[in-house]
Order: sequence, then C-alpha cells, then structure tokens
Amino acid sequence: MRRAISIVFSVFLAASILVLPTGSVAAKPDSPPQMSAPSPAQSADEEETIIRSILDELDKAAGMTNDPDIRKHIAVLKDWVKKLRELIRRGDKKAALDTKYLIAERLEWLINQLPVATAPPTLAAVTASPNPLYDELVRIRIKLDKLIALERMPEAVPPPPPEIERPPETEKFGVYSVKFLCGPSFGKEGVQPGSYSTAINVHNPHNQTVYLYKKAVIAKREDEPRGRISGFRRVVLAPDEAIEIDCIDIVSLFRGLQRATVAPPPQQVTTAAQLQISVVPAEEQPTPQNQPTVFAKGFVVIYASAPLDVVAVYTASTAGGFSLDVEYVGATGRGSPVWTPPDEGPPGDGEECPAECYCLTKEEAYKRNLTTLCRDRPCGYNIQGVPRYCWKAEVQTQCPQGCVCLSKDDAYKRYGPNASTCTDQPCGRDQYQNPLYCWKPTEQPKCPDNCACVTEVEAKRLGLDLCQGQRTLCGYDQQQNPLYCFQKPPQQAPCPTGCVCLSKEEGYKRYGPNAVLCQDQPCGRDQYQNPLYCWKPGEQAACPQGCTCLTKDEAYQKFGANAVLCQDAPCGYAMAATAAVQIPKYCWKAAPTTTQPQCPQGCYCLIKDEAAKRGYNTLCQSAPCGYDQYQNPLYCWKYTPPTTTQCPQGCYCLTKDDAAKRGYTTLCQDAPCGYDQYQNPLYCWRPPATTGAPTIQPLCPSGCTCLTKADAQKQGYTVLCQDAPCGYDQYQNPKYCFKKPLLTIPLIPRTTVK
Repeated sequence: MRRAISIVFSVFLAASILVLPTGSVAAKPDSPPQMSAPSPAQSADEEETIIRSILDELDKAAGMTNDPDIRKHIAVLKDWVKKLRELIRRGDKKAALDTKYLIAERLEWLINQLPVATAPPTLAAVTASPNPLYDELVRIRIKLDKLIALERMPEAVPPPPPEIERPPETEKFGVYSVKFLCGPSFGKEGVQPGSYSTAINVHNPHNQTVYLYKKAVIAKREDEPRGRISGFRRVVLAPDEAIEIDCIDIVSLFRGLQRATVAPPPQQVTTAAQLQISVVPAEEQPTPQNQPTVFAKGFVVIYASAPLDVVAVYTASTAGGFSLDVEYVGATGRGSPVWTPPDEGPPGDGEECPAECYCLTKEEAYKRNLTTLCRDRPCGYNIQGVPRYCWKAEVQTQCPQGCVCLSKDDAYKRYGPNASTCTDQPCGRDQYQNPLYCWKPTEQPKCPDNCACVTEVEAKRLGLDLCQGQRTLCGYDQQQNPLYCFQKPPQQAPCPTGCVCLSKEEGYKRYGPNAVLCQDQPCGRDQYQNPLYCWKPGEQAACPQGCTCLTKDEAYQKFGANAVLCQDAPCGYAMAATAAVQIPKYCWKAAPTTTQPQCPQGCYCLIKDEAAKRGYNTLCQSAPCGYDQYQNPLYCWKYTPPTTTQCPQGCYCLTKDDAAKRGYTTLCQDAPCGYDQYQNPLYCWRPPATTGAPTIQPLCPSGCTCLTKADAQKQGYTVLCQDAPCGYDQYQNPKYCFKKPLLTIPLIPRTTVK
C-alpha cells in the first residue's frame, strides 16, 4: 500500500510550494524579500548546532522503521548532511546552499512516500494512529528551512515578471476566484493533517487571443491579521492554448520570482557517486525547487478579457488515504467576449490614430480583418518592441448584378479561363487575407436556332457537323472543355399508330422479311447514331378453311407431331420472350387419321437407341409403329438370344479382356460361345502350353481342401496333402490340397500322492 500511494502521490506532489515569506500582512503587492547577513561566527555556530541536531534526528528516524528502502534513503540523507558540514567549513557558501536545497528536496520526496497516520490494526478501531516516522521527518524538514534561512540568497536571481498595479478597465473583465490549498498541514490550519496540493488549469476556447491577469490572496481566520495580496501578472493565451497554475506559481506571485531551478553542487566539491544520488531513480526525483513545509490557503483571482475554461484539481494525502477532487469554476463577473486590452509596452513616438482606425501590430490587425493602413507612421510599440500602426477595415465594394465575389482560382473554376472582372476594387478577403474581386462570365456568341453548343467529343459521338461549316466557340463546360456550335440533327417524326420505331434488323426480327416501312423519315437514332424508322408487319395471308394460324410449337401441341402445314406464307407473328423478336405463325391442320401397325406379341414399340439399351437386337417388322414427341419413328423390337457354341475340351469361354488377363492368346474357334451382361461376345480361349495346367485336376483326398498357398496360410491349413495341383484360381494361380495340423495334447507328468 505504501508503494502504491508513493507512486500515485509523487505524480501530483513532484514539486511542492516555496516558503511563504513572513513579514508585513498589509493588503498590497509584495516585493522580493531581502535577507540580512548574520555575522560569520554566529552563522557557523548556528549551522553546526542545527546540523548536529539533524544528524541525531536522522538516527532516531532510522530506528523507527524496519523498511530497508526507507533506511537506505535516510542513510543517503546523513551522507549529504555530512558533506554539507564539510562545505560549510570550507567556506563555499554557494555550494553549501545548493546542497541544502538538494537535501530538502530528497527529504520532501521521502516524506511524500509516507502516510500521515497508520491504519487502525483492527476493524473495531475507529481512528488511525499518528505515524511517528512521518512527524519525525517533518521536524527534520523544518530544521532544514532554518538552515537554509541562515544563508544569503544568491545574487543571480532571474528577473521577476512584470507586475501590474491593477489591470486596465477591470469592469470589462470576467473574474474567476479559485480556492487553493498548498503544503503539509498539522491540523491547526482548519483542515485535516496531511499534504495538500492544487493545480488550476485555464484554457482559451475562443478563436481570438484572450488576455488575463492573475493574483493570489492568502486567506486567514477573521481574528487574525489579513492575508497578503500579491501583485498582478499578465498572461496572453492564443486560441486554444492553456496554462496551469500550481502551488509553485502561487508562491512565486508573492516572491516575485519565476520557477528558478537550483544547480547541483560543483563537481570539485562533491560528486553523484559520493552522494549516492542513484538510490532514487532519475524519473522519480523532483525538480530542484525550494520546497518548504509551510501550509498556505487562499484564492487565486483571474481577470479575463473573455470567458475561459477554468478547472481546479485538488489532491490530498491524509490519515484517511489519498483523495483527488476536480472542480469547474465559473466566472463571477461579466467580461466582454471580444474585448482586447492594450499591451503595457514602452511608449512610442507616434500619434493617436484617426477615427475608425486602431493602433495595432500587423498580426493583431489581420486577426481583426483590419487590412488597410491609415498612415505610415507608427502609433506605438508593444512590450516586445514591435511597432504598432493605425489600421482600419478595407473599403469593400458591392458586386454589380450578375457578378460574384470570388478569388481568381474560384472564378476560373466557375466561369472558365475567359472569366472577366466587373470592377477593379476588391469586394472582400478570404481567410488568408487574399483579396477577392467581382467576377462574371465572358459574353459568348450564341449558336443559331438550328445548331447546338456541345463539345467536339459529344458532336463526334452524335455524328454532328459544324454549324454553317465554321468553328464557332460558344462557351465552356464544367470541366473547362470548349464548346462549339454544331448542326442539329434533322427533326424526327413520330411513328403512326400501329408502327414501331426500330432499326432495319430489329424490324425484320420482329415482323419477318415482309416487314413494311410506315414512313421515309427517321423516327430517332440508336446509341451509335444510326437512324431508326417506323416499321409494321406486312400483309398476312388468311388461313384456308380447316386450318389454324399457329406457331410450330403450338401446332405440335394441338395436332401432334404429324401436324400438316396448309400453306408456306405466314399468317401472323407471335411475341417472343424478348419484344425485339417476332415468331412467325403459319396455317396448320391435323394430319389424316391413319392406323399405325401394332407390334406382334413379344415385340415392343421403341426407338432404336432405347431398344439397344434394353438389349433388344431384332426388328419384328420394317414398318414404324409410331412416332415420339420429336417425330422420330418407333419400330417393333424384340430380343433374340445369340447363337452360341460349346467350347472344346481344354478351352474356356471368356471375353477378350479376361483372356488377356489370364494369358490366353489362342482362340479355339471363331464362333462366339456366349455374351456377357453388356452383350459383349465371349469366345473360346486355350491356355498356353507353358502353364502345364492339366485339363482335369485331381480331386483332394478326404479331409483336405483345394486352396491357394495364400488362402491356406490365412485359414490355418499348413499341411500339404499332395504335390500335384488340384486346380487354378481366376488368375491361373495353382491350388493345392491342404489340411489343418493335428492337435497335440501335452503330457502331464504323473505325481505321486504321499
């Protein structure tokens, strides 16, 4: 828990506040403190007494903890105090003062790692007990403040920032009063014992520069003298910039000092190795500052020329633990949102600006859109010595009717490269203060009524010719391509009723070769600018009596496959799936009724392919027995078993492939001996003489089985009954007679019973 608190707390308390100087409590700005130099003998005696007391207190503090890390830090502090004693004896006051600051920083860092009080040992305990080590180290830290006070402050002090007695025209400012708490408290300051810190964040949310003036006020009890009031300090916040006001800044308002860092002791006096600085990691070491243990509370008062975002962050480490609070602070006054106070710079040798002119630097004037100089002489200077001049708003003219206030690039994009200005005076400025002018499109000649203003690419696509044979510019398109006058295509006549606007190919597809033009004038153009004309179907012949005007499919569905055409001329057209195609209709009638011959018994009316699939190989009659849906003739088929012969002795009825597998290459006869399931012929094949396979294989004796050697081994037949083969398998491997071995029963030795 201690380490977790130290890690978090060191982020917020890496730099503590400076000592608030004592003295006058009058409510007026304070000047930098002046310290009187004590006599050398008195200073040396006091320093030696305090150093001995600090060393004793460090030994006492080391005995209050068993934590090896804390004891190590205390040991380092003792070494530093001893080095400080040597520097004081040598008379090196500057190095001695720097070393005191380093010891104070290290001690303050160690104090911040410790809780102010220890947690209760049991749940029954209501309050926590004080931490004696924390109190001991705070006492040592107070003695270090006394030790630092004995030294004269270094002469090389950074110059204080400019302080203002009072901001000008404060009634125009918004006022923010923010509470602050800084430093360790021992319970007598109106708050719980602990360490407190405040960070005030100020943000400018506007697009203009905001000027603010800050001061600090110490708040005390009513029965005490009034707290001190610091001087004002001016801050300029550009758009979207932010600053933080922490405890160091607040104390610096009273001291009149900036954040002055203290350099480490010179190398010849002491080294990092001698002081064992590496005990604390570099990233955890606090920034070298004067960090006293004095508690302060009060208000930071901010006067702002425009509303700001002000957020205060409060952190505290007390006996109850670590706490963090964020408070959003609102303004208590009504500042003008756009008012800009003047800078407090050295006076210039210029004059006052005329009416409607403002004394500003060039950057300030441009931010306010003031772009015209009233005169060339400066009217003053800012605090950086930059001259100010009298500026006024530029006189801008109104654009005449038909003109638009644009930049040159925008005008060319809108009106093309021939855009022309309406007036010479600017009509405004863009966001970069570039002048804008009034622009209008250049007057272009108009095309005659029978011509169109198009690009050359579009005219070529439409097949248009130049108007009157001349290249006349008539304008520009939005891509700034030039437009020219082209002759419009001839007028297109609409199609009469019953006619359709089609190309010649589409007309013939729809209405057939007898399609007729309705008129000579085109009715339009296709995507390739080919002319379209009005088409209609030609005269259609009427069907004779007993015939019907149908498509071929409709005729076959109605009259069957034997439907007969009545005439060759179409009698009409039917719409296909796509409207661009017309299917011709013809006059159809049913075929005369004829009696189809019936198939004899045992025959079946099939097409040739279906008969072959079923194995029917013989026609029963030559006349067709019917037709299928595609008008293919059907015939009567039957199955006739093929004539086969028996194979001679020693030959086998096999297909050619089976014979080749067995190595049979000699035909016993030319006639087939049968057919397989696929009606492939079988023939008689003779085994080769080299196989030695006898025609008749001897039978196996009783108790033996005819097997191949492989099958015999698989089945456990290991005893060969005879040497001669008893047959052959399908691959002509010889078989032999095998039997199983006899079971043998082991003899059991006889035992004598006693």
